[in-house]
This record gives sequence, C-alpha cells and structure tokens, in this order.
Amino acid sequence: MIKKFLYIIFLFIVVSCDIFTTRTPEEPDTPSSNFIAATSPEILFRNFKSSIEEKIIENYLACFVDTSYLKRKFVFIPASGAVSQYPVLNNWTINEEKQYFLNLISKLPSGKNVTLTLENFQSNFFSDSAFYSVDYSLKINSNNQFIGGTFVGSSQFKIYIDSRKQWSIVEWQDIRKGNFQCWSDLKGRTAY
Repeated sequence: MIKKFLYIIFLFIVVSCDIFTTRTPEEPDTPSSNFIAATSPEILFRNFKSSIEEKIIENYLACFVDTSYLKRKFVFIPASGAVSQYPVLNNWTINEEKQYFLNLISKLPSGKNVTLTLENFQSNFFSDSAFYSVDYSLKINSNNQFIGGTFVGSSQFKIYIDSRKQWSIVEWQDIRKGNFQCWSDLKGRTAY
C-alpha cells in the first residue's frame, strides 16, 4: 500500500512539474559585439569605436597594449592645460584608463547613447608600428552635466603590432581644438 502511494505521489510530481519538457532558452545578458582580432590598424580603430559606443569594457581594454604580448607600457598624454585642471591626468596608466571607462559607462543609462566619429585619418607606417593622427567628435547623450555633451579634438596614436600579430594602442595624445571640451576633460571628470 505504501509503495502504491509513493508511486502515485511520484507520478503526480513528474506530471505536474513538467520536468521533462525543455524550456525556452533565455537571451544572453552580454551585449552584442563587433569586436574582432585587430590584425590591421583599420580593425583596431573600428574596435575602438564600437567598444566605446557599445560600452563594453573588455573590448575597450583589448584595444590597448597588453604587456604579456608587447613589452611596452600604455601612455596617455592629456591636452595642453588639462593637467592643471585635472591633476589625475598626470602619469595616467592603463589602470586609470580602465577606471575612467568603468565610471563613464556606470553613469550612463542603458541604450546607445554614445556616438564617436573619427575622421581625417593620417598615418605613417614603420616596421613594427604606425603613427595615426585623427580628428574626433565624441557625443554623450546624458543629463549628467559632467559627462553630457560633445567632446571635440584631435588624437595622435602610436600603435604597435604585438607577438600575436595584433595591433594595439601604446600611446595616445589628446589635442584640444579651440575652446571645445576635449577627451582629456571627460577623462578628468570621470576618473573617480
């Protein structure tokens, strides 16, 4: 009698819980990504742009030198006068770069609200490196007065090819244009 009772309870549980039916798969939590290995400078700058617009920290950091594959340290040279206004920009390393980007994306609401335009590329190539000069316009749609607005300037990038045969940013110099806010202003405001 007890065996029959346990068997009925077991059948009831199996039938009522529907444990043998597959469920609808959930969408992944990770955002979409256009990131691919930077086997050319063009891919590197495409990754740089998309990682900012998609706000993906891992992809953003992958655009910069990794000392495991290239024995060089990342250097950021802020725009003229920016260090006096934002002392944190002095001796900026990859750690500050990471913290700035994390702080920036944490202050933005979800959705595509960052637009980066890179234009007027000029380049000089060497055996294992290249020098790029580019004009930028970084538009951040936010009501936060410290990060919202358009940041305009020029950047000079020294990029190198590493032991994986991938290009990465080793040096980034920001150049202010006129009285516009530039990338150095944004980094200085969001470093903490």
